[in-house]
Amino acid sequence: MFDTLQEHQSQDSNTFDWIAFSDELDEFSDYCCFLCDAYASIFTRSQDEVIEERTISGIRRSASWMKERLEEINTKFRKAQEESCVETNDMKDTK
Repeated sequence: MFDTLQEHQSQDSNTFDWIAFSDELDEFSDYCCFLCDAYASIFTRSQDEVIEERTISGIRRSASWMKERLEEINTKFRKAQEESCVETNDMKDTK
């Protein structure tokens, strides 16, 4: 689920599925919290130890992934907001 951002639209309309998007955001948030706790544990435990290059590389990769993923989610959220505003304005105009 983390590899690509799902299209949160129903098959028969352009309605954005806020519940599915919220679930995806919650899952991502939980994953980020887990990684932050893991990073803190590594650095707390390793105060007197040298952290291996593989560990540092893994932290860099996961931090980059989190940043890219958050940018994808923010972009998707902004697009859904814009579409929602357009739909709302269109509905007001037809009344």
